[in-house]
Amino acid sequence: MGDALQHSSQSLPRFIKESLKQILEEYDSRQIFYFLCLNLAFTFVELFYGVWTNSLGLISDGFHMLFDCSALVMGLFAALMTRWKATRIFSYGYGRVEILSGFINGLFLMVIAFFVFIESVARLVDPPDIDTNMLTPVSVGGLIVNLVGICAFSHAHSHGSSRGGCPSHDHNHSHHGHGHSHGHGHSHSDYGHSHNHGHSHGSLGGGMNANMRGVFLHVLADTLGSVGVIISTIFIQQFGWLIADPLCSLFIATLIFLSVIPLIKDACQVLLLRMPPENEKDLHIALEKIQKIDGVISCRDPHFWCHSANVIAGTIHVQVMSDVMEQRIIQQVSAILKDSGVNNLTVQVEKEAYFQHMSGLSTGFHDVLAMTKQMESMKYYKDGTYIM
Repeated sequence: MGDALQHSSQSLPRFIKESLKQILEEYDSRQIFYFLCLNLAFTFVELFYGVWTNSLGLISDGFHMLFDCSALVMGLFAALMTRWKATRIFSYGYGRVEILSGFINGLFLMVIAFFVFIESVARLVDPPDIDTNMLTPVSVGGLIVNLVGICAFSHAHSHGSSRGGCPSHDHNHSHHGHGHSHGHGHSHSDYGHSHNHGHSHGSLGGGMNANMRGVFLHVLADTLGSVGVIISTIFIQQFGWLIADPLCSLFIATLIFLSVIPLIKDACQVLLLRMPPENEKDLHIALEKIQKIDGVISCRDPHFWCHSANVIAGTIHVQVMSDVMEQRIIQQVSAILKDSGVNNLTVQVEKEAYFQHMSGLSTGFHDVLAMTKQMESMKYYKDGTYIM
């Protein structure tokens, strides 16, 4: 699909047809597409009615709905791109696009909440007169549309709120409850240096889809806005409390801001290549198991990070005795780390002769070994930091 984008100018109808087919095949993208169509229909009705009745409030809300539709389009495009095949340039594929989409949607919501908060504070000092005649039917209509979206995207909220950090939920595999891995290795017998690159697919439990969480929070913000308008309209019509409008807006802006913080935090951790928090303890135990493998002297440079919604990647260097078979070590290390949640792994096996060749001195290996043992004496904290 990524290659098809490069030739879209030559076969645009075919590209649109294939994209629409992929959108309707997958649950998340299908839900976004259906709600986008519903949202666009309500937007154009609102704009038409606003122009017909010369209501500035309706016209303004219509353009606000268009902004919401742009966020849905971004979420839909991200959901589509995550299924594009990896290319020579983008060798990891496009899975991280959904993290970026969720991060951008979260930033949009924080900016909106900030400006609503500032405007609400200004209106608390001097509440303006509000024409409530058109507010109620429009707000009720918007509430109904957004409640449909809440029901459609509620699964994203339940997945995201259960566990933070790197997700591992995958709709394509989660119902089968199994995993499989495959890899290949090669060794250089002259220097005792071998590599293995492998990956696995399987259901590793619930997790976060940042893209769907961003879409859900956007719909939730609109729903809260509609509820706030309805409540403030009732107070204004019944009691003449003009201050009800800015008070409801302050409360809603605060709720939106607080609800977006976990999404921004989780997305930032993924973009900064943090070790997945929910796998942190298991990975620490896995490293201790690797140290106890027969023939393993030590391991160094362990790196584990969340690449996308269902890929936890990792690399590790393992130092072994000269008479050890590399493939046996690779298989054992891969099995241990796979059980800890790593499903895209690179293992580099290094023998004593490799260090002697690289350093030109027989003491080179012992220097590295001493440094590795020194690193093992460091204490491990929950936040991922080390101290002596």
